[in-house]
Parts: sequence; structure tokens; C-alpha cells
Amino acid sequence: MTTSITHAPANVDADLIPVRMCNELVYCPRLFHLEHVQGMFVHSADTVEGSSQHERAKRRGSRLRVVKDKPAPDPRTADELFGLLPKRRLLTSEAIGVRGEIDAVEVTDGSVVAVETKHGKAPRWSDHSWQDHVLPYDAWPADVAQLALYMALLRDLGLPCDEGRLYYRASHKSVVIPWSDDLERFVTDVVGQARKVARLPIAPEPLLDSPKCPGCSLHDVCLPDEHHALKAEQTRASTPLRRIVAGDDDRAIVHVLRAGTVVRKDGEGLVVTPREGESERFLLKDVAHLALFGRVHVTEPCMQHMLRTGTPVSHHTATGRLLGVTMPLMTRNVALRRAQYRVADDPDACLAVSKAIVVAKIRNQRTVLRRHRRGLSVVVDDRQAHEASDDADEEAAVSLTTGSEIANALTRMNNAQRGALETTTIDALRGFEGEAAARYFEVLPALLPTAWQGDFTGRSRRPPRDRINAMLSLGYALLVRDATAALSRIGLDPMLGVFHSMIPGRPALALDIMEPFRAAWVDTAVLRLVGTGGIERSEFHLSGAGVELSDAGRRSMVAAYERRAAEMTTHPRFGYRMSYRRLLELEARILAKVLAGELEHYTPMWTR
Repeated sequence: MTTSITHAPANVDADLIPVRMCNELVYCPRLFHLEHVQGMFVHSADTVEGSSQHERAKRRGSRLRVVKDKPAPDPRTADELFGLLPKRRLLTSEAIGVRGEIDAVEVTDGSVVAVETKHGKAPRWSDHSWQDHVLPYDAWPADVAQLALYMALLRDLGLPCDEGRLYYRASHKSVVIPWSDDLERFVTDVVGQARKVARLPIAPEPLLDSPKCPGCSLHDVCLPDEHHALKAEQTRASTPLRRIVAGDDDRAIVHVLRAGTVVRKDGEGLVVTPREGESERFLLKDVAHLALFGRVHVTEPCMQHMLRTGTPVSHHTATGRLLGVTMPLMTRNVALRRAQYRVADDPDACLAVSKAIVVAKIRNQRTVLRRHRRGLSVVVDDRQAHEASDDADEEAAVSLTTGSEIANALTRMNNAQRGALETTTIDALRGFEGEAAARYFEVLPALLPTAWQGDFTGRSRRPPRDRINAMLSLGYALLVRDATAALSRIGLDPMLGVFHSMIPGRPALALDIMEPFRAAWVDTAVLRLVGTGGIERSEFHLSGAGVELSDAGRRSMVAAYERRAAEMTTHPRFGYRMSYRRLLELEARILAKVLAGELEHYTPMWTR
């Protein structure tokens, strides 16, 4: 089932807590904070099915059942009581402090029954509790809280609701919950606890080894096991932790590369119509991101749908440079952004996070060189290179000399890495990062096929001066886009970084978190593309102003980037496999935990 994150819209009754959120609070206080305070919601198979059932209930409307021979505790008739119900079953109460939309209400002469339907199974036991409340019902405590609050709302309207009923579809079981003083105390404490947790600037700790986590729709956002694994690593704890594999988003990114193309919404489909050629159709539910290059027209209904569903739309120049990303209004998680701004104003905190980023970047650059160096099958001893030259074996001498240069670059990059760990200033850290990058790009041509080695003479941009740089620039622009979208989904400000200086129009934090991914993701994609013949030298436009990819070249590079984005890799700390794109979002969420104070140290991804 596709999972996608959306953000809850603003509500008029902002001070009233949704009844459904009180259900989440009893289930898990952290889940309540993520959904109600931070505005995060994840669609899963269960939530989609549950929403469908609620929509069907809405279409049926409130049920009216008149039973004449039943004793009536209230003298009013069913018609009179039904007339007191609000339209669309929307219930609110400032006295109780909650609001909600009940599934159904059964009205008879003299009584009202609240009805809630649940998609899952009823529990097989009845000895439940929450805090110091005993809940002797064959129902889950979170569901009891939700139903009891609807009963309280109906009673607050002056309706005689002394009974509620939960129906569990999966087990075909109805559970009757009578109103009582104990139940009233329970819901009062639930609302009080909800208000207390809602005021917390940081979400409560994730549950530890809880059976609730695997079935939680927000598991991939909360990251309970990853959180505790990192805390154990930082505190050197030896407690074994389970591994719940974080899911991958199986939706696709649609890249629109041809000028003059029109993108529109057609029912449940996204239709891409080029100026020449046949249209392509994609199911909207399968689209994770829409990337537009150059002069492309998107209809307003299509754009509004993307905003409503939280689907990012990125805007690039024809050459790939990122101009901006259209996304919904930022999440309600203002506390996270305030924490980010406090860290940005703290030089020591910025230095600590920046050092971790630079060290991870250098490690990953060295890994790329070591991997491709093994592919060259060379011996890296200067003396052996000299002997091979004496034997007039020119080709072997070139290979051996190349190996020696790579070995020397690796040594100097390792020295820069140690310097980055020991430095005490951001400026010095940038110097070590620049030194490692210079050594890395100095020997990068040795990893290219012979026909391409003359096409790279060091890193250049705006404009790229050669073919390799043209591909690298496009790849980095795509990576900036993905990093910006990931940070925005979480609620961080992508424009304010800790390592990169703030320049108008530059997403500094996106550049920060993508640094460790440059070599492992983009550079590797370029090396593979040229190494496998996936792009022709003719797929470029050369001029005195620089080098640009042609339309065919852009398609080849975008395809190579997406192949690497979808490639599975084993996380060095968590031990399970995930795609590079999922790994990027995971890193952004871990950084958010550090900025918010949930974790003490930031330890970015590094490849082996």
C-alpha cells in the first residue's frame, strides 16, 4: 500500500481538541503530538479503508430508529430528540474542550445511542487500563475514550445518551459501553492529558519495544527503534533493540523535460501532453513528486490537487537548476522551527552538526574512490610503478601511477577528515572540506573510461565547462530538490542551514543534509552512466558559454539519478535495507530530532 504524508488543514475551532486525536493520545502520546501538534498524518491501508467506511456512513446519514414499546427514560419522542442533533453529526463543546464527527447516532423514543465503527478486531480480553483507570470492557482503551467522548458531547447537548456501542468489523462484534461516573472521570483525565501533551514543545519519547509500533501508521515518521538505537549508540548502552524496517514510498517522481508540455488533472489521473507526440497518463495516487523543467504549463486544478494532497511540485530551469518548490503551507510544527533557529544562532551547536556532516561527506568520497580503485585492478606502490616504466610497459605504468595518485589523494583526504574532527571553527572546517573536495575531484578523472577522461578538468559550474560537470550539476540540482522537499515535509526551514552560509535564494539546510549524499548518490550515478555507455558524447551542446545536456542527455541523466535513488542499500547503523531516497528523508528526520533536542549528537549516513 502506498504511504504518503499530508498535513492537516487549519480548523476554525482550533482550541478544541478533535475526539479522534484523544483516541491517538490514549494509544500513544507521541502519536498524538505528531498528528495534533505537528500536523503530520500518514495514509496507510488501514486509514484508507477506515476513511472509506466513514464516507459510506456519511452518505447513509444518521440512523433514526423508532421503537414504540421500549421504556423511555426521557419523555421526548424520537423525532424531538433527532431534531436536537446537529447537522452532519458535528459535535462540539467548549465546556468539555473537544469536537468531533460521530459515525452514527441511533435515536429511539426517550434515548440516544452513540455508535462508532472500527475497522480492526476487538480484543480477546477485558482487563484493560489507562493510567490509574480500570476499563473492564471488551474494547481497546483508545476506542473507549473516543466513544465515551461522543457520549459526553451528546449529553452536553442535553440528549439522554446513557449508552454507546462500538462495532469491530473485522471480528463482527458489538461492545456496549454504559455511561458511568467512572467513565466520566476517565474522559475528563484524557482531555486533561491531551491538553498537557499539546503544550509540550517536543514530542514525548517514542515507545520502547512496544507491540503498538509495527501497526502504527506514523511509524516511518516517529522512528521509534531508530531513535532508541541512536540513543543507545550515543550512551554506549548494550541493550539489544529490535529492527522494524522503515517502509519505502513506492510512488514515482514524474519529470516533465520537454518545453511546451501541458500537465493537467483528468479524474484520478495526471495527464502529460507534449507539444509533439502522444500523451502519458499517471495515476495521481502513484505520483510522489512532479518536477517541471523549462517552459511547462500546469493547469490550476492540477496544482490545487497537488497542494491538497501535499505532493511537491519542483520548478527547474531547462538546464536543471532548481528555482523553487511548490508545497502546501508549512506544518503546524512551529516548535521544531524555533528549535532550528536557536541552533542556527548557537555557534557551538552549528559547529558540532557541521563537523558531523563534513566528516560523513569525506568518508563517502573516500569510499567512492576506494570502490572504483579496486575496479581499476592496480597496484598502488610507487616503486612498482617505476619498475613497470623501466620495462617499457607504458599501459601498466599509467595504471600504476594512477593507482598511486588515488592512494595519495586518499591519504590527504584522511588527513582533512582528522582535521575536520579536531577543528574549533566553522571557517577552518570549510577549509578542510574544500581540501578534501579538491583532492577528490583531482583524481576523479582516473575513474572514468578513457574516452571520457579528457572531459573533466576539475569541478566547474554556472556554467559547467565540460560534459562530466554538466551531468554532476544536473544531478546535484535534483538532489537539492529532494532534500528541500524532505525538509519541508518534516516542518524544517530548508533555507536556514548550520554549515552553508545563508544567501538569498539558496536552501542552505538542504545543501547541508545532501553533502554526505553527493558522492554516494550523484557521483556514483554519473560514473555508472558513462561507464556503461548509458549516455553518448553527442548528447551535449558545447559552446563558448559552457556545456549543456541535450533533451536526450537530460533524460539519460535523470534516469540514472532515479535508478540510484531507488537502489537499495544497507543502513550502517540500523542494519536494514532502504532506498537512497528513503535514506535521505530518514537523515532529515534524524537531524530534526537533534535540532529539537530529542537526540544529543547528529551522526549522518556513511557508506562502507
